[in-house]
Amino acid sequence: MNSRSLLGVSVVANIVLLGALIYSFNDRSGQPSEKPATQSAITNTTSIARPSVRTITVTNQLERNFDWRAVESENYKEYIANLRSIGCPEETIRDIIIADVNKLFESRRKELASGKRFEFWRTEDPFARVMDEEAIQKRAELAKEKKALIKELLGIEVDDPSALAAVANPLSMMLDFLSEEKQAKVGELMQQFQAKIARSYSGGSIDVDEMKAIMKMQKEFEADLAGILTPEEFENFQLSLSHTAMSMRMEMRTFNPTEQEFRDIFAIRKAFDDEYGYLGLPDAKEERQRRITAEQDMKKQIKSMLGEERYKEYERAQDWKFQNIAKFAERNGLQQEAAIQVYEMDRIAREEIDRLRMDGNLDHQKQLEVIRELEAETDNNIRNLLGEKAFEAYKNGPGRVR
Repeated sequence: MNSRSLLGVSVVANIVLLGALIYSFNDRSGQPSEKPATQSAITNTTSIARPSVRTITVTNQLERNFDWRAVESENYKEYIANLRSIGCPEETIRDIIIADVNKLFESRRKELASGKRFEFWRTEDPFARVMDEEAIQKRAELAKEKKALIKELLGIEVDDPSALAAVANPLSMMLDFLSEEKQAKVGELMQQFQAKIARSYSGGSIDVDEMKAIMKMQKEFEADLAGILTPEEFENFQLSLSHTAMSMRMEMRTFNPTEQEFRDIFAIRKAFDDEYGYLGLPDAKEERQRRITAEQDMKKQIKSMLGEERYKEYERAQDWKFQNIAKFAERNGLQQEAAIQVYEMDRIAREEIDRLRMDGNLDHQKQLEVIRELEAETDNNIRNLLGEKAFEAYKNGPGRVR
């Protein structure tokens, strides 16, 4: 598979992942399903604390110079009564209270402790990482409590799409550094971006023109994001959900970078991606050489940053042959160290086999004999390492690369 095809597969994979993440990501505003209740509907409402404000009960004798602080109260029941006492329309009261309750519960939602918050530098499956059963249960209970509170205060049922999104879609957790309002705006932009890609993608392998169109849409999407996010929020989004970040997590699954390593590699990789995109090697000789040189410089920067030994681990993690062996080891309950040893045995054997095939001093029959002996010796060493059962699975499965 050539570099352009690999890049195309990577782009398609990330498009699919992006689509899965934003699927069912609904508007978070939460609209009521009934008309506001009358004042009698909240006669027996219990005392419920609002965010800290000064408590003042208002009579019908308002001062000529109106002061909103004279209406607010720490207690929702008193707050609603005060609003009614000044003739505030029921629809406006409903909007004020729902917005206030949403703000209160958004603050509480963010305080929920989750043992599996999304961490952009972690390279395992983001779906598995953020779908923490305990956190999901707490969020569901909080959403239920909010709905009950609005029902008690206003006598209406309010469906909250954000509650479902928080439980069913990892995107809300991956964007947890944003306010609920900004999450909704980002989700909308992502849906629009996904729709544009879907309309332009004809299926199968991505050709050069389709890739250029995707790159153009990507830049427009990032410009729109930068317009609604702060610089820090935009950086966090890029580290979490940009094509570069998602590709890095796919490619470095066995590398397990630290947060700082991921940030440093991302800065280098993103600069290269922004300049050269995902088109693979261009056909024009000068452009081809320029891209090759830039890619070599990128690798040198990463190597200088990581150091010799860590860079070897980084390169090995991106080798599809090692990725196959690592998946085999995981499926068979083996440690990654076993995968590394199998990979190194196989790599040494492959290099020696390539050398033998290029050796003009050996006739063809002798080459075949030596290669068979080398393969048998390597298989025996791998069998001793893995055990008979695991070796049979390795020999007959996709993990074996010779």
